[in-house]
Amino acid sequence: MKRSLIGLCLLLSFAAAGPTLAAPLDDANAAYQRGDYATAEKILLPIAEAGNPYAQYRLGMIYTEAMGEMRSTAEAAKWFESAALQGQPFAQYKLGILYVKGDGVPKDFVLAYMWFSISAGHTLSEASEAARQRDMLAARMTSTQVAEAKKLVRSFRPVRFEGEAAPPR
Repeated sequence: MKRSLIGLCLLLSFAAAGPTLAAPLDDANAAYQRGDYATAEKILLPIAEAGNPYAQYRLGMIYTEAMGEMRSTAEAAKWFESAALQGQPFAQYKLGILYVKGDGVPKDFVLAYMWFSISAGHTLSEASEAARQRDMLAARMTSTQVAEAKKLVRSFRPVRFEGEAAPPR
């Protein structure tokens, strides 16, 4: 189920990007799969800066998984946030993880709960990993925090950042 959801999201991302972006995204994904993060970053950065949420998500993954100087969870959080604000469910989930840990962003259970909930809303089942993480996190939160997070979830509306870099933090 998870693989089919990922495949569907990739397919929809490529379809939305159009034929002109499909080849570079394929090349970036191939480089990412090989662990050639420098090449993937070089391909993805201009696409992400142009506002493509899939490229922004994948760039966040690069900065999360890379080693040495390229690794930066703060930079990953910036790109995950830009993609998440546009409705990219995998970026929403990853951003929730960063908020739980306080890794690259301040630790914030309310925002983590919010992003997990929004990500879980993209799945066909409440048994998703995002829903599971949200429910585990709720046990560590006060009722006031949960209520605040639920209010943020209800007010969330995806936005589109076309032709500009990720919003400043």
